[in-house]
Amino acid sequence: MTETLCPTLLDRRVLPLAELLALVLDGQAYRVGDAFAPIDTPDTPALRASALRAAVPRRAIAERATAAWIHGARSSPPVRPQVCLRPPDRGARIPVSVDSRQRRLTAHETTMIGPLAVTTPLRTAADLVLTAAEFSEPDALEVRHLLAIESAAPSALLAFVPRTRRGGAVRVIRRLALVERSPLPVSVPDEAAGVSPR
Repeated sequence: MTETLCPTLLDRRVLPLAELLALVLDGQAYRVGDAFAPIDTPDTPALRASALRAAVPRRAIAERATAAWIHGARSSPPVRPQVCLRPPDRGARIPVSVDSRQRRLTAHETTMIGPLAVTTPLRTAADLVLTAAEFSEPDALEVRHLLAIESAAPSALLAFVPRTRRGGAVRVIRRLALVERSPLPVSVPDEAAGVSPR
């Protein structure tokens, strides 16, 4: 087995920020959250999870917009990583730079991606619909992308709608209607687009 001398992810512990940004300008690296990866490294969910790992507590679970980024539904991570901790882990030290909350998740609502626990695409889509302060067409498209990863229809999110008399359920139903009107782009075969196969 051969070992590589170049790590998969580069950060400020490896090179100064100016050097890392110079690598990006030279086309030798690209940004992955707060880290950088050599240009020949595939951008995968595991790579994005590894880039986030250093910024969050050990037992943290990536959720909401951070989980959407790891799953590939967003082009960039949120400014503050969004994570949650299970109640037994609430004593963990959380950096001020991390948006965290405590919540109970079942085993089927999380998955391990690389070194990090992440909410599943369906749970992430539900969290975005339920908790986002503002919800517009780009948000609906992000939710639709997460549903496509899970091979689920927008109606699958109805199970997460709160059964209360408060106005939250009505707001969620409106947001789900926007999600249903936001279809994912469909790739067109080259022949149908009038493009020569050569």
